[in-house]
Amino acid sequence: MEHPLIIHKTLKTAGKKDGQALILVYMTIVFLTILLSPLFAIVMSERWLLERQRLEKEAFYLAEGAMEEAIQQFINAIANFQIQPNVARYPASGVLTTAYADSSAFPDGAQASGVISEAESSLRQITDPDGIAVGVKTYIVSATCQHPRNNSITVTLNQAIILRVLYAFQHAVFYNDDLEILPGPTMNFSGRIHSNKDMYLDSNNDLTINSAYVRSARNIYNRRKDTSSPAPGDVRIKKAGTGAYFGMSGLDSDSPTWNTESQSRWNGTVKSGVHGVTRLATPVAGSIQPDGYYANNANVKIENGILTKGGAILQEGVDIPAGTIITDTDFYNNREAHYVRMTNIDLKKLAGYAPGDTEGSPSFANHLPSNGLIYATRNDAGGSEEAGIRLHNGTQIYRNGGLTVVSNDPVYLQGDYNTVNKKPTAVICDSVNLLSNSWNDANSSSSLSARAATDITVNTAFIAGVDTTTSGNYNGGLENYPRLHENWTGKTLSIRGSFVELWNSQIAQGAWQYGAPQYTAPNRNWDYDTDFNINNMPPFTPWAVEAQRSAWWK
Repeated sequence: MEHPLIIHKTLKTAGKKDGQALILVYMTIVFLTILLSPLFAIVMSERWLLERQRLEKEAFYLAEGAMEEAIQQFINAIANFQIQPNVARYPASGVLTTAYADSSAFPDGAQASGVISEAESSLRQITDPDGIAVGVKTYIVSATCQHPRNNSITVTLNQAIILRVLYAFQHAVFYNDDLEILPGPTMNFSGRIHSNKDMYLDSNNDLTINSAYVRSARNIYNRRKDTSSPAPGDVRIKKAGTGAYFGMSGLDSDSPTWNTESQSRWNGTVKSGVHGVTRLATPVAGSIQPDGYYANNANVKIENGILTKGGAILQEGVDIPAGTIITDTDFYNNREAHYVRMTNIDLKKLAGYAPGDTEGSPSFANHLPSNGLIYATRNDAGGSEEAGIRLHNGTQIYRNGGLTVVSNDPVYLQGDYNTVNKKPTAVICDSVNLLSNSWNDANSSSSLSARAATDITVNTAFIAGVDTTTSGNYNGGLENYPRLHENWTGKTLSIRGSFVELWNSQIAQGAWQYGAPQYTAPNRNWDYDTDFNINNMPPFTPWAVEAQRSAWWK
């Protein structure tokens, strides 16, 4: 047995060694802490910076979205008559708020704000290369976002935009939806052509476009939409700045060289989305509804056959000639397979002319609208009927400033229109139908051979709806934009004006050429009315509005 003193000494020695080891461990920890603290701080700092950069990037994208939303609201507000295209600030006070829905990134949602301020004091007028007068003005768009999870992070973006406004009727053809032009006979067309979506150009013979402006905000195709089979004809388009025309010959947005070859071939006449073409804002379908812009501003209204001017009912035989407004249901629309409850408006009688009156000596006062706007509608069509508005005796428009007729229903023009002392006129409606001077309602449900047309001339701008082409079901294209109901073989339909499509038809939705042919095609003598180049516009012509993006900065 060991001596107690030896055991104590041994334990004391071991304890001393353990204490030294513990001190060494502590010193090592302290040393490492001192050594690693800067590295740890760097790591934490970089992690914090990366997290902040991520949050800043998120706030950037939210602000960018608010900026784009502000621009779209701005141009749509101008197009839909809510503000004038020369405002100093939009909105007039406060800001536009863009709200983002809840998501995994933003469980409580997010929002950003935007405001648009003028960078120059007035709308300037310039002339585009094709001779069209365009109003331009520079604005600054500012958008700000405070990150929803870190209110110390705020991003503000700024972008200069050039507002461009021109009248919708300064286009020969303007489509808000896909534009399809596929004429059977040879067709020549001049004036601006624009589509906010895709454009399909082809021909069974030859389609010649005399224009320095053929634009699509998406793609341009040299084929039909409803089938991939090419038509046998050619599409010839004018090369800007020259008198030469060059065919498409299959060169379209599907071609790998489209981006560059389209510009060299036509010298800038033909451009699509890849060349920076953007959507032009225009009125929505709600503008033609009974509670919409046009109805609210019309000086003359005809509702279910009741005529008012300035809110006062006009009495036939007292204020206007008998038969100025007639309702009947004798018209059968073969395309729609429905009889039409029709409001017939005699425009000459509305101007005060009774039968037998000599020119310049009407028996009644002229009750065409003082502001040039007529609104007509029906809501009493039976279940087997469609509503319709028909204009006749419109050879001469007895109002110096012209006339615009608007309806949420299909409109039918019968006979020559605005051919004597031509005025600026427009028809804005659900769908437009043209009838010749020989039309007789009694033959409307008879065979096509009983509905022989005669030559007519129509001088007016149109805004109307179309239906949509689906696979194997062509909507008729631009060449059938005005709906026809007669045998036009060998006859000529002459139109000078503008063809604008802003919506799909809500009422007249019968398919083009449904069942047996309900008409035969006329000789189409159609063209743009160059009087519109000099701003000689029909009353209440809507704007087509564009915002061209320019420099941006934080």
